Amino acid sequence: MSSRTGDALPTGPFTRADLRGRGLPGDRAATGLVRTISRDVHLRADAPPTTWRSLGYERPPSPLPPEETAALVAASRGVASHLTALLLHGIPLPPWLAEDGTVHVTRPHAKGVSRRFGVTTHGRGLTSADVTELHGVLVTGMERTWADLASMLAPGMTEPVVAAGDALVTPPWTPDGRLPARTTTAALRSALDRAGRFKGVRTARAAVDLVRVGADSPQETALRLALLHAGLPEPELQLVLDPCRLRSPDSDLGWRELRLVIHYDGAHHLDPEQRAVDAWRDDGWRRAGWAQIWATVDDAQEDFRRVVAEAVAHRAALGGWQYSVA
Repeated sequence: MSSRTGDALPTGPFTRADLRGRGLPGDRAATGLVRTISRDVHLRADAPPTTWRSLGYERPPSPLPPEETAALVAASRGVASHLTALLLHGIPLPPWLAEDGTVHVTRPHAKGVSRRFGVTTHGRGLTSADVTELHGVLVTGMERTWADLASMLAPGMTEPVVAAGDALVTPPWTPDGRLPARTTTAALRSALDRAGRFKGVRTARAAVDLVRVGADSPQETALRLALLHAGLPEPELQLVLDPCRLRSPDSDLGWRELRLVIHYDGAHHLDPEQRAVDAWRDDGWRRAGWAQIWATVDDAQEDFRRVVAEAVAHRAALGGWQYSVA
């Protein structure tokens, strides 16, 4: 094929029909100047490749490179959704939610199941408010993707959905300060309302009532939910000892009325520099007369039973309250 013919090829995904529309024989798709993505979906062979890692993904959201994923989604006449969308948006997932080597796509029921190899189809309706584009891939919006997570879990399994919601509404921490939150609880509720009835809707509705601003990790969400399940009052998240001071000790959560804080010290707290910061933090709370409980990764693996028991005992010691932890 001449270079002139190569220049005539579309820059994005194309089919044999697209080639014929440009006055090119459909069999050009079989030449060495194109690469096949899926049945009758092709890209120019010289299209500049992009990797998911170059886009900042440690875990590829698709088994195909970005351009090929976009082409496959477009060819399916659907929108990337569910596991693919969750990974594209970087929404925290339970570790056991395994990839299946396919691109997940949502299509309206009337369009039926996509028969394309490498595509898993979900028959659901979508509004334009719940569709966006990310890295060239047409994908469900962040809030709708959050709601769809509930459909992938066992009935009543709210904790992963709450953790995902917490991550989206909490301003991300950086060394230079917190960034704006990615969305709001109100926006999650609106997307859930637009989604209508679907498998997992009850789980999603229960979860959205428990979403809070302030959890910096799924483990912190799990800790908060364990405390609430034990009957403790709603804790204040990212509690600061003296909010009026420019620099004051803080904690992941706590109760001013109980003068009790709980620190979740994950793996990064083993760093010598972070340990020095933690020592300053702990000493500040101690000198102020507050009780402290330290939770670790080991506690997370045991559903925070020890931490909950200590918090319950502290409240009971204040008088007039008793609780037995199973």
